[in-house]
Amino acid sequence: MTSIAVEPKALVRPSARSRLHRREWLWALLFLGPNLVLFLAFTLGPMLYGFGVSFFDWNMLQPARFVGIGNYVQFFLGDQLTGKVVGNSVYYALGALPASVLIPLGLAVLLNLNLKGTGFFRSIYFLPLVASVVAASTIFKWIYAKDFGTINQLIGVFGIPRQDWLFDERLVIPSLIVVTVWHRIPLNIILYLAALQGVPRPLYEAARIDGAGPWAQFRYVTWPMVTPTTFFVLIITVISLTVGGFDQVSVMTQGNPLNASNILVFNIWRTAFVYFQMGYASAMAYILFGVVLAFTAIQWWLQRRWVHY
Repeated sequence: MTSIAVEPKALVRPSARSRLHRREWLWALLFLGPNLVLFLAFTLGPMLYGFGVSFFDWNMLQPARFVGIGNYVQFFLGDQLTGKVVGNSVYYALGALPASVLIPLGLAVLLNLNLKGTGFFRSIYFLPLVASVVAASTIFKWIYAKDFGTINQLIGVFGIPRQDWLFDERLVIPSLIVVTVWHRIPLNIILYLAALQGVPRPLYEAARIDGAGPWAQFRYVTWPMVTPTTFFVLIITVISLTVGGFDQVSVMTQGNPLNASNILVFNIWRTAFVYFQMGYASAMAYILFGVVLAFTAIQWWLQRRWVHY
């Protein structure tokens, strides 16, 4: 006599199955509930409220006046400072991006060789990550000081004139870029080290057997294997450079001299909390959000051409 196997689900009646499904959802909601409440109250709610404020002219002291897309039009057509602020932001981001990606990759490759003293150098490279951005910016503000700063003291030994690093329109953005790269390197090194330690050793052995030198091994083995990490590092670094930089500018320059270091995120804060133009500041914030979202979407589309999974 042939026995027929019965699936366990067939033994459960539809009503009992729906009750089980509801119970699972209740348990999931119980565990996710606190985070969902916090997300709705402190993230999604303020985001939607800020988007609504961007359509009003509001100084927090008088009733808000609806202006439609007037704030957005003002940013693109009516604000004489827009060109300078956007130019500073692009200069700052593009200037810091290559070094923030390539230097950590090179250092991670060297640290992954397990040479003598590697542990000591790993500790040194990790130190900038321990310091807060405000503390690091304060230290570098003293280093850049014209009269007694460390940099001017060193270049003075070689007869080079002292430079006003933070109050020269030509030098202020490069000076901020140095601080940003210095602070971004440790995190990216950690990410690259994790990726490099996941590369199978037999691939290097096979490459050496085929006569590949160090450069060929990096080009044909290391680089393809770390492209997913490079993609991730690129995304988070661009987002950090685009929406970040406020701490450095606020502590070191306050957007000076003559708005030469006034980047978009600092200008948003100043517009909102110094000039009390909340609607216009909200509009600029959402324009910045749109730029970051567009860049991230473009990178997701382009990664199919160069990222190897």
